[in-house]
Amino acid sequence: MASATAALQPLRNYIRHNIGHLRATPCLLISSKSPPSVSTAVAGTKNPSSLSTDEKQQQQHKQQLKFQQQQNDPQTHLFVERNIQSIQLEFNLRTVPCTISSAFPTTDSVNEAVSLAKRFGLKEGQFGSGDGLIIGIGSGAAIDLAKAVADTLFGNISSCKDGINQQEGGSLVLAPSTLGGVVAAFSNTPSLLLDTKEEMILPHLTPSWTTALDGHCRQGTVVTIDKQLSLPPLYSPLQPPKRSESFPRPSMAHYAAAMLSILLDVARILDEHSIQQTIDTALLKDVKSVASASSLVLQLAAKEANESNAVQDGDSYATAQQHLISAIPRLSAVVDQTCHLTQGSTVPQRLANALLPQYFPSCHLVTYLASILPGLCESVATQPASNDENKVSVLEELTKSIFSCIDGGEKTDDRVSVASLVSWASQITGESAIPTMASLAYGTPDINALLGSLDSYDALVGSMAGANNGIRASNDDFALVEDVLNRSLNR
Repeated sequence: MASATAALQPLRNYIRHNIGHLRATPCLLISSKSPPSVSTAVAGTKNPSSLSTDEKQQQQHKQQLKFQQQQNDPQTHLFVERNIQSIQLEFNLRTVPCTISSAFPTTDSVNEAVSLAKRFGLKEGQFGSGDGLIIGIGSGAAIDLAKAVADTLFGNISSCKDGINQQEGGSLVLAPSTLGGVVAAFSNTPSLLLDTKEEMILPHLTPSWTTALDGHCRQGTVVTIDKQLSLPPLYSPLQPPKRSESFPRPSMAHYAAAMLSILLDVARILDEHSIQQTIDTALLKDVKSVASASSLVLQLAAKEANESNAVQDGDSYATAQQHLISAIPRLSAVVDQTCHLTQGSTVPQRLANALLPQYFPSCHLVTYLASILPGLCESVATQPASNDENKVSVLEELTKSIFSCIDGGEKTDDRVSVASLVSWASQITGESAIPTMASLAYGTPDINALLGSLDSYDALVGSMAGANNGIRASNDDFALVEDVLNRSLNR
């Protein structure tokens, strides 16, 4: 179930239709902004005392800013500025601004935004009893910050069995300007925050998250989609950066492979639990739909890459955009309905959250998730298959959906198996310019250090969520994560 409670429409249209309610409500306006230049942020900062005097930490700060600048897209900030002007000047909403320029929000940034909201008049209250409006505009970081502040202030998290709250105007409005923002907006999982001390990406678990264990809904939440999204090219040539540079922002092919990585692991988990329960027909339909859409985008990217076209317009680009935008909310629905089985996150998400900040600092989260696809396919193919012919295998249905997009569906007969994905994933990720995990690492990571960080991550998230929620990974789960990591690094 997606997090939106209104039909998709541009932000300005939504505000215009709800202007009476929104003008009477104090609004915290959270938006993304361009990062400062390295010289301004380090040498000429207005608050130099806040910077570490340690030379190594200053250098790391410079590298982080440089990464943010290289990921920066001017079109995103034009989108943000245009919508902010409409909100403040055209619609005259009562707003207080809050901006974020980093790749991820932190606990400090959430606390500062919550404090700002309270001072401006937003009132704290759980399950619809709060008063105020939060609007998040721009990148995935801005969307995640807005969600985290809303979760903290309003606690509008409930079991999906309780239904959707159709309160007028809502308490949270999300207007993403990038594909990453769209993914964050439709996700019903907790916001992702960067823990600078642990060097990990951790979920923002408010008390309401730990009480709704059979699927979550953010009540009173509206997602708006503008036609003028800032979208990446269909594919980008694979050119590993120099040591001081970061990888370019992810292409559409990267998003498609990242979505398949998460979907593949969800399908694996569903098959493992199919003995105890029957797979819901609507859930299986969403799995097959996302698999088809993602594989089609990869096929389009491979085709254009073969012709050396860095496509950002034309029929292939428009088709890929349509497939991704339609698949993202469906993937969110799949993940949300299976969250009680995935112990909080899938294998690809656990790897990214635990390892990305420290060991892959120049890599975008989506690119890292995409790099896991071939190794995950290899690992899943080695898992024992069910012998129950009366049970539907989600993995097999996913595989058939992928191959139905290849060669006019000639490979969708009984010869297709999960093992067929191994060679396909290796080939398609290479053809669509998706880097290997080893090429993304900063130096040569020590496998024991990586596994130690993974174990620490599982323990930390388990302690945050509470022992009764089953978040702590079992030995079998950890062995699978280790296998996927080893296979991904050794490709």
